Amino acid sequence: MVRFPTGGRIRQQRRKIRLTQAELADAVGISTSYLNLIENEKRPIGGALLNRIASALDVVPAHLSGNENLRLTQELLELIRTYPDTQMDEGQALQLIAASSDWARAFLQLHRRYREASETAMALSDRLSQDSALIELTHAVLMRSTAVRSFAEIVEQHPDLEADRRRRYAGIVAAEAERLGSSVRAMMDLLGAGPASTALSSPSDEVDDFINYHRSHFPQLEEAADALRRDFGDGDIGSHALTERLESRHGVELRTVLRMDETRPEASRRFLLARHLVELEFGDLLENLAVDRRFITSDAARALCRRAITGYAASALLFPYGRFLEAAEARRYDIEYLAQHFGGSFEQIAHRLVTLRRPGAEGIPFAFLRSDPAGNLSKRFSTLGLHMPRFGGACPLWPLYGAFRMPGSVMTQLAVMPEGERYLLIARCVSKRLVGYGQPETLFSIMIGCDASYSSRIIYGDRYATGSDAGGTPVGSGCRSCSRADCAQRAHASVVATDAPAQDARVTSMTMQ
Repeated sequence: MVRFPTGGRIRQQRRKIRLTQAELADAVGISTSYLNLIENEKRPIGGALLNRIASALDVVPAHLSGNENLRLTQELLELIRTYPDTQMDEGQALQLIAASSDWARAFLQLHRRYREASETAMALSDRLSQDSALIELTHAVLMRSTAVRSFAEIVEQHPDLEADRRRRYAGIVAAEAERLGSSVRAMMDLLGAGPASTALSSPSDEVDDFINYHRSHFPQLEEAADALRRDFGDGDIGSHALTERLESRHGVELRTVLRMDETRPEASRRFLLARHLVELEFGDLLENLAVDRRFITSDAARALCRRAITGYAASALLFPYGRFLEAAEARRYDIEYLAQHFGGSFEQIAHRLVTLRRPGAEGIPFAFLRSDPAGNLSKRFSTLGLHMPRFGGACPLWPLYGAFRMPGSVMTQLAVMPEGERYLLIARCVSKRLVGYGQPETLFSIMIGCDASYSSRIIYGDRYATGSDAGGTPVGSGCRSCSRADCAQRAHASVVATDAPAQDARVTSMTMQ
């Protein structure tokens, strides 16, 4: 497993502020020779020493460890793995990010432009060959252009034509040219030609980049939520208290917020009320956060970003950071207990666990992924080491998909990646169906995961401590980037060459808790 060149980043920052190795070593209490080994990637670094070095260099630890560019790192590595014939290895990719994250980001944007141009060309080709309306328009263009050419040649080649016939042929040419123009315009409209087709990435991709850059944690929103909570006094904030504040402070009625639908589960009703309240009370703050032009480049992305951080603020209001982290640690991250204790849904609690990244008071670093029954992925929040796929689907052996077979039951897995990394994955299928006859059921699978080294702190990891399940389940990130040769669930050919012996990934250790 390749690791971020923290030593190189330390050397780069030290030189930037004009410190010698001896001065930095003395400031953090280590020998110059040991610092030299660190800067040359011959000694790993983390924990308290990394914090001391970051303080001496006047940067945050995430800047040195690579966490600051987590999403960028994962995307670049994923991109390189899809081109196994190139000479660039993963270590070189990390060195590029360490040396200049802006260049690495520009490289990824260039690849996105290439990828989207290729996908557009393929989509247009597919439509031209299969869309009956386009086929008809194409034939019309060919016939009318042929007619224009034929009558124009007659007029050109026969200068002695009678005046009446020349006028008639010229009229035919003009009429067919007009029809030709109409057919071309109709074709362009049907193909959806316009500025929007040149976007480098989708709005949801831009918002994912924005949230992952901030490591799913927004201190400004946490502080604003804490201040608002103090107005409600001690204890949990219920639907009645939220409704009362909306009505008394903002003149908003309950039915307006819930859009006349009172059949929602209590957890959903309360969260929707909280969303509406923070949107009214934190409007300027939300707007300022959502205009980050490094990631958010369109009005659609800005609206989606504002919606996402509004949900974050509502979560911070209902599940206060300090009490929530304390309860999570005390109950060993039992999601169902936390949902009952704080009055939230499984998805709300799982999502809040991902946001516990406050420096000095961090929870377990979880990744988060949501899928619908068709395998469409959303809410991809990664963590160092475990990244959620962006291009294509996830590994079909993950409990993310197995959870659909047992709605309402928590499924776990000790996942072993091709290079030996081990992760604890936790998933559950949830329903968003509204109560009432004829209402369609909307299913999602929610999954969080973390490095297996945290398993002893998590109730779901107990069964993997000893016994037959301790070996884990051989899985991958996704078919195209997985090197396992003998996998009965493989949906796509792997683009990763490997000399490792084939491993059997047909037996899983997914279990219901």
